[in-house]
Amino acid sequence: MSSDTTKIIPIDPEVLWPEPDMSILEPHDPPAPELSEQDFLKIFGPVSGWINDAAEVKGAPPDYVALALLSTASAAIGNTRWASPWEGWREPCIIWAMLVGNPSSGKSPALDAVLDALRPIEEELQGEYRAAKQRWQDEVEVAKIAEADWKSRVKNSIAEGGQAPPKPAAARIEESPIQSRIRITDATTEKIADLLAKTWRGLILQRDELSGWLLSMDRYSNGGDRPFWLEAYGGRSFTVDRKSSPDPIQVECLSVSVLGGIQPEKLSRLLVKTDDDGLLARFLTVYPSSRSPKRPQRDLNQGFMEGVLRSLHDLQPVANERGQLSPGYLTFTEAARQELNAFRLACSDLEEVSTGPLRSHIGKLPGLAVRIALILVHLDWAGASSQKSAPQIIQAAHVKRSVHYVGKHLLGHAQRAYGTASLPGEVENAIRIAKRVLDKNLREISSRDIQRNRIIGSINAAELEKVMAVLIDLHWVRRKPFNGFGRPSKTFLVNPRVHQSKPLPKRPGKH
Repeated sequence: MSSDTTKIIPIDPEVLWPEPDMSILEPHDPPAPELSEQDFLKIFGPVSGWINDAAEVKGAPPDYVALALLSTASAAIGNTRWASPWEGWREPCIIWAMLVGNPSSGKSPALDAVLDALRPIEEELQGEYRAAKQRWQDEVEVAKIAEADWKSRVKNSIAEGGQAPPKPAAARIEESPIQSRIRITDATTEKIADLLAKTWRGLILQRDELSGWLLSMDRYSNGGDRPFWLEAYGGRSFTVDRKSSPDPIQVECLSVSVLGGIQPEKLSRLLVKTDDDGLLARFLTVYPSSRSPKRPQRDLNQGFMEGVLRSLHDLQPVANERGQLSPGYLTFTEAARQELNAFRLACSDLEEVSTGPLRSHIGKLPGLAVRIALILVHLDWAGASSQKSAPQIIQAAHVKRSVHYVGKHLLGHAQRAYGTASLPGEVENAIRIAKRVLDKNLREISSRDIQRNRIIGSINAAELEKVMAVLIDLHWVRRKPFNGFGRPSKTFLVNPRVHQSKPLPKRPGKH
């Protein structure tokens, strides 16, 4: 009987794995649009130099500084000026601005450059409030003495069978003064409504990170704060019922601009998961390419921008004979109306062939172009070396500049920012799991791990199966062999070649 001398050769498990498709990790965003120097100068006119200087000094893309300035300028103007292209169409001076970028992309420094120019006005308003509060406190002391004297006379008069004397004006205590504000960073809707009801002009909500604010919208019942903010974008009248008082707060013009940053992945999750009520569509968005930091070669004339914002804030509303305030409306010339109407038709055509959250955003662009034109005409006026009287009309040139900026440049940024949101949900979630596999150097991963660590948020078993099917098709994972009967294994082996093909770490400043 001959012995079997066949040699058993161990099988290398890596040989049995096909090459994984690593393209799932490649950026899905279209390239960031850029304005030529000529177009930038044409759009932003006398403030274009300051925007470029601020961007260089702060190490931030000019697109961040420019959009932050437009939103801040809208709050400085507030309800003193609205735009009316034609009868029946009125747009408030309100801009919601979202700066999209990864950490260290320059979002916060860009915000600082603009908001630092706003601080002298805020400090002045605070000083005026302190002085008014001190005067009020002094008047309260006098009123208390007068009230005590009046009460004594009432008591004596009644005791003698006479009539109570009327309360003198000196005994009446006026309501405490409220501090006028331009910027807020956090407040309840009730507090914001109360502030606007008493100061009227308008506010800007500034947040370094917008995702937390947007996610907090639904923390209360009955739709949370979303209805309030949808109205705040339109500057309409609004009533807020108070828990602490039977009297509601009546706001004539609920006007709040919004300014802040957000990371691309967080924006993508919001776009995919949120109800399409148009809230996110109201934001103008910039998502520029990252830049390597470099030493600035110029100085920033902060006094120039302080003067611009002060001129805008010095604008006064219109008051009727009864003292009621209303905005001053800037009308459009006939040529400006024609430019705007052509843009409306172009947006309508583009909206028909668009899908998802971008379609809703495109529908808002004509109104946003009106608002930006209103701001540009005032920035031209405030930034001029010799100021004339405040503008009264909006010319075709301002509409052309606004349409180019909003309808071409910022639309390109929105398409880039919304890019990953247009991916099928299972593909987007597969990307997140793939990144987790690489980041944690995982050799296997289970459905339980994915759900317990909330790698892709809350998801049911059927949806997770679709996600894992994507990774199986791309040869990233396969089911772990299951020796038994029943349901297939919910643990997945990771292709070892995934880690061999892992992209090299990127240098700081490169993305």
